[in-house]
Amino acid sequence: MRKILAGLFTLCALPACAQEMDAVLPTAIPGYGTPFAVTGEHKPPRPEPTGFTWNGLGIAPALALAGGYDSAPNGAAASSLFTAAPSLLLTDPLFGFGAFATANAALYPSNRAQNTSGVALGAGERAVLARETITVSAAYLRTQETGFALDTLSITRPVSFTVRDFRANDDVSLGMFTLTPEASATSYSFPSLTAQNRTDTRESLTTTYLPPGPLQFLLRLRATQSNYETPAFNASTNQILAGLVDTASGLWTFSALAGAAQRQPRLGPALTAPVLEAALDWIPSDLDKLRLTLAREIDDPDEVSAAAYTLTEAKLSFSHEYLRTLSLKISGEAANAAYFHSFKRETLFSTTAGASWQLGPNLALTGDYAFNDRQANYLPAANEHIFTLGMTWTP
Repeated sequence: MRKILAGLFTLCALPACAQEMDAVLPTAIPGYGTPFAVTGEHKPPRPEPTGFTWNGLGIAPALALAGGYDSAPNGAAASSLFTAAPSLLLTDPLFGFGAFATANAALYPSNRAQNTSGVALGAGERAVLARETITVSAAYLRTQETGFALDTLSITRPVSFTVRDFRANDDVSLGMFTLTPEASATSYSFPSLTAQNRTDTRESLTTTYLPPGPLQFLLRLRATQSNYETPAFNASTNQILAGLVDTASGLWTFSALAGAAQRQPRLGPALTAPVLEAALDWIPSDLDKLRLTLAREIDDPDEVSAAAYTLTEAKLSFSHEYLRTLSLKISGEAANAAYFHSFKRETLFSTTAGASWQLGPNLALTGDYAFNDRQANYLPAANEHIFTLGMTWTP
């Protein structure tokens, strides 16, 4: 059960949480948890809760609790911090079905304006046929956008929003080639900021060539249409990426895609820029892993912000397991946003360190530290420290 729900209370405690549906829902839900991206470990790989079985249906309830301290939630006054996140995972491997529900709450006794709460629901179905695999999934998320994320400099207290998401894809095997058409529709609703309400519809096609050997060659086309409550914000983005992925399991693995993207707003000129996604893993043993990822994108597709920018991002993480009962992980990240047709530039730095100690088959103790720093050329800098100690429990 080690680290099963370590991310759930972290989801409540860390800023800019829950902006990515794939970071909230477990990989046991078909269609979620593993989005396309060669850089893309949105969360560390860890076992899903096993729970118990009833008539072939896997039932895994869980609970994560934590307490700690936040030096500047949303850049505001410091406060102690208490979080709770119960969840329930249902799986039926025979029929390829998975469903997940979770609620979370974060309380700041000394600064109650920073309190947050939310729920997430998701379900998916995967049908495996002779030469293709069809996946259909849907999810709902209600949470708050918080500061210390890109384009959140003006946020001084949590901003509520909801996300509704639907996805479908089909993996078709054609000998040494695979074709994967995908389609999705995601709507964002901000009760207090209706101008940011929008619906993103995406279509993509991924072609993979798998010759003998460790390398896969990949071509991906993607189109995104963003339709806002305020039509002047409407835009479409087209992207092409090509590259290779090393599929060998060894000391080193790598993947790299490069290409170009163009964003065409309803008002104003189009912007075309090179884009890149790359990752390098070093796995010297079963207990250690070092990962470096680099990315350059137009419009981060996982952010809820209405602002348009070019994102340049680098992440480095290291994890170690000791005697299979104690796991440690440290990571660092830098992200820079250059806003379109503007002098504004913004850079976020974050560092995290966490430990999980498995006390038994059903209980683990966890400790986490996070440091977030925000630099912008048009507003004062800000930073915060977050400490939490907690437990995760599954029956």
